Amino acid sequence: MRAFFNLFCVFVALTANAIPALAQDIYPTKPIRLVVPLAAGGPTDYIARTVAKSLASSLGQTVIVDNKPGADGAIATREVIAAAPDGYTLLFVTGSMIAVPLQVKPPSFDWLGQLSPVGKVGRLSFCLAIHPDVPAKTVAEFITYARANPEKLNYGTSTMSELMAAAEFMKATGVRMTRVPYKGGSQAMPDLLAGRIHVMFGPVTLAQPYIKTGGIRVLATLLPKRSAVLPDVPTLAEAGYPGISVPTWQSIFVPAKTPQAIVSRLATELTGILTKPEIGGDFERRAVFIESSSPQELAATVSNEQTTWLRLITEYGLDRE
Repeated sequence: MRAFFNLFCVFVALTANAIPALAQDIYPTKPIRLVVPLAAGGPTDYIARTVAKSLASSLGQTVIVDNKPGADGAIATREVIAAAPDGYTLLFVTGSMIAVPLQVKPPSFDWLGQLSPVGKVGRLSFCLAIHPDVPAKTVAEFITYARANPEKLNYGTSTMSELMAAAEFMKATGVRMTRVPYKGGSQAMPDLLAGRIHVMFGPVTLAQPYIKTGGIRVLATLLPKRSAVLPDVPTLAEAGYPGISVPTWQSIFVPAKTPQAIVSRLATELTGILTKPEIGGDFERRAVFIESSSPQELAATVSNEQTTWLRLITEYGLDRE
């Protein structure tokens, strides 16, 4: 009888250990939620939805996009941190979100302690766009006008990257403008078109539909070289300001302690999606550069950029109480 009991205990232990492994092998078995930290309709939302659609196809399960804008991405991030680490809640992350927990002391959350990286997706192209009522057709003309009208021009931002681009531009040029915050670029653009704000440092893809119609004027891009989408638009470096750059990469994270097998499966599927010609062509037309990575490479990027963001937060006085 004792031998039978011992054998039964061994069987139970082996079965208990096998259940999680089996669950990982057959993952996913239900819909997955991809939490996006910005409002629907903007460039980041489009990229996230494109990735979600392809993930759904490759994983064989629905991937639901859930927009949770606000607090520079902190609302979405905290929700994912609190979610079960089972691979059914993903977070779409923009490079500027790395700065968010560093604006308070101690940091409000830990990117690499409370979340696990899956991989990068791509990088947005940024530009300096203005309302056509602003009497400037070049960066030099804009700087001259803005200097003559300190704090009379409003600029819109919806991410820390946009805020940092504006801060660096103002520091480099001596221009002073007034910030108007938004929860997403899709909310800021109507105000730029209507002239309620005058300036935006934001994604090229957001500006594209309105350039040919004259709704907005793009003075420069924040790229190392001219964009194939806007070949006639100079870079800020060409305009005499080479030091202005912002982290615009996009990526996917999951809650910490998500089984490694699931993280690896998601990373493999994501890398495969980014090699598809139709995805590459679509992103290129929207001035999005595909930039994939392993989870380890993404973790290294986050670690390196935390140091940079801490310096910039202190330099530009972006701390929060």
